[in-house]
Amino acid sequence: MPATCRVSSDLITVQERRDLLADASSRRAQAKRCDRPRWRVVDGWQVLGPARFSYSPDGQLHKDIHPRVAERATELIEVKLRPVQSNYLYYDTGDYLGLHHDQARCPFAVIVLLDGDAGPLCVHPELQDARPEDLGALLEPDGHRGGQKIALQDGPLLLSGRLLPHHREPHVAAEPITLVTFCLGQEPAT
Repeated sequence: MPATCRVSSDLITVQERRDLLADASSRRAQAKRCDRPRWRVVDGWQVLGPARFSYSPDGQLHKDIHPRVAERATELIEVKLRPVQSNYLYYDTGDYLGLHHDQARCPFAVIVLLDGDAGPLCVHPELQDARPEDLGALLEPDGHRGGQKIALQDGPLLLSGRLLPHHREPHVAAEPITLVTFCLGQEPAT
């Protein structure tokens, strides 16, 4: 399966984005903190770099929208996708997400900027086939630098994050940003 990295405004409607922002904002105070100071390898292949941000899996709205996002993503790449999990993500000044792969059950993700001035998501097709131990050698305490930068302001991003290592550099703006991620699994071929 070739790696996918596509920005498309067809993945979410303007009204859905507005509704998701209102819901995410109401849940921010109860968000959980992810603070991973070192990198590690999970299941012999998944690299998880250092990370610091907040997230919330709570709420029904993103779960209700998730099947529609899966249908739209399926139409976009012609791979049958199904909802797996979704979360709101919150980045304050200095928060980051180091170089990593998404988990095996989530070969695709749709990432949507809901609010704020986000720095780019950086994808690394050149590292797609790298061994986990080689990727670990590239990690810095605040995340890997470089990569192809994708501006989330350009629209929702469909990413095969299980194949493409990616990261978010430390958030530098004074105002926080809010994102929603929709994790998508691939349906078995029939």
